[in-house]
Amino acid sequence: MEVIVIFLGAENEGNIGSLARVMKNFGLYKLILASPKAKIGVEAFKSAMHAQDVLKSARVLESFDKAIEDVDFVIGTTARLGWNYNVLRTPIFPDQLSILREREGKIAIVFGRESSGLTNEELNKCDVVLTIPANPEYPTLNITHAAAIIFYELFKILGKPMTERFRCATKVEKDKILEVFGKLLEEIEYPSEKLQIAFRVFRNIVGRAFISGREAHTLIGVLRRTVTLIKRLKQRKQNK
Repeated sequence: MEVIVIFLGAENEGNIGSLARVMKNFGLYKLILASPKAKIGVEAFKSAMHAQDVLKSARVLESFDKAIEDVDFVIGTTARLGWNYNVLRTPIFPDQLSILREREGKIAIVFGRESSGLTNEELNKCDVVLTIPANPEYPTLNITHAAAIIFYELFKILGKPMTERFRCATKVEKDKILEVFGKLLEEIEYPSEKLQIAFRVFRNIVGRAFISGREAHTLIGVLRRTVTLIKRLKQRKQNK
């Protein structure tokens, strides 16, 4: 498993260094700054302490899309929940990351801007949304505090022996699942005004399932066969 950390729209140089420090505390070394407003300078290196090597190897990319283009599984973080009526912000929690223990692939943990976090559009590009339960009167954690909690859970997973490993479904495979599911919705003439929400719900399910490559191929096969059978039934009905 390869874990990268993406800091999107970083606004404070000190936070960049502090994030690098927390990363190294828990054995993470790959940092990407996407569309940062702050640069890696003296303050960042000072805050990083003994994690200056993480800063020196950090990549700076122009956009979020560029940062996740070769990532197999993207985990966005947020303090704002949507619950039942906003499926885009239906979350998982840090302790649920344990399912990663037997998976392989490239995984990204994404942190948003200090002032506003990740937008709905950016969260929509994530496979799953993660939140940390906190006092509802003041649920927003400092980025490095949130990172420490999440990285600790990952460290427990990565630090344990893996007796049996499964290849995690790649981004290409998951995109294919969603593509075929979209065709299925068309064939069953699902109400157009509900298409977007149904598609997002299914994507949430696929994301939280952390499916393997084998599971992805089986699901694609089942969905394709379903689409084919529906088309045949429609054709027979037309020919009668």
